[in-house]
Amino acid sequence: MKNKANERYSIIIIPRGRSSIKRFEISTRILGFMLVLSVGFFAFFTASVLGLIHYRNAYRATEDVRLESANFKLKSSELVSKLATLEDTVGRTGRFAAKLESILKTGDHMQSGEGPVDEEDWLPATEKDVGKYQLMDKAWRSPFSEPFASKFDLKLDDLATLAAGTEQRLNSAFVLQQDRLFFWASLPSIWPTRGWVTSTFGDFRSFRLRAGGHSGRWHEGIDIAAPHGTPVMASGDGFVTYAGYRSGYGNMIVVDHGNGISTVYAHCSTVFVGEGSRVGRGTVIAAVGNTGRSTGPHLHYEIHVDGQPVNPMNYIVENM
Repeated sequence: MKNKANERYSIIIIPRGRSSIKRFEISTRILGFMLVLSVGFFAFFTASVLGLIHYRNAYRATEDVRLESANFKLKSSELVSKLATLEDTVGRTGRFAAKLESILKTGDHMQSGEGPVDEEDWLPATEKDVGKYQLMDKAWRSPFSEPFASKFDLKLDDLATLAAGTEQRLNSAFVLQQDRLFFWASLPSIWPTRGWVTSTFGDFRSFRLRAGGHSGRWHEGIDIAAPHGTPVMASGDGFVTYAGYRSGYGNMIVVDHGNGISTVYAHCSTVFVGEGSRVGRGTVIAAVGNTGRSTGPHLHYEIHVDGQPVNPMNYIVENM
């Protein structure tokens, strides 16, 4: 029986247009080896192509991660710089609030040319030493020795607490200043009408009784004679607590200015405001008249402090 391993195959090459024929013989063993080599080469080529594709994809992914990392570092650097600037601004605002509180509490005023904070506080953040947030030569340096999120959460929490405290202090200072402004605006410091003072505070007034005889009392305000219909103005900011007719006073208005101070406007011919109205200094609230117990057109004007009448002339600061 013939051994298959020794079988040989003939390969005949017949050139076109030529009479010569080329013949090659190849054994089964060599043919198998060539076939195995071809399959191995194809597998190697396929693996190489797949590996190249995988490497290309991996390179692209790595490049994307690298770019994202670089962008993250840049954004982190910007965030660190902004955080440092914010921290500096909050600190400067806190110092301004402290100085404002000191001024409002002591009543002192800043000297000419003196700012609310120190001069160095207004230097740009890039010109000051901001410690671990400082960027040198525009080169990014990682300031994180702890995880990014936890460290910034702590810093932002501190800034939020500081900002909330500063806001509260500024609000308190604003309220205090508003109270002071309201106090000065509410003082009855102007003439309630234009005319002539015919009776001063403390004059003894004598009244004839219907059944005969006389009765008298101290004059609790001043009388300002003026033509009928002359405007009557509120002498300070406040709220109207009474507007109506009262025996002896005629048409009368009472304005509460706060801090225990109130003013009375009596003998008016016409009242222009109602109870509960808010009036400002200089607001026309009535007109001079002759209502009630009066001998001629004039305004009877009183100032009460904690319910006691005081001399209005001590409060009026403008000239007639």
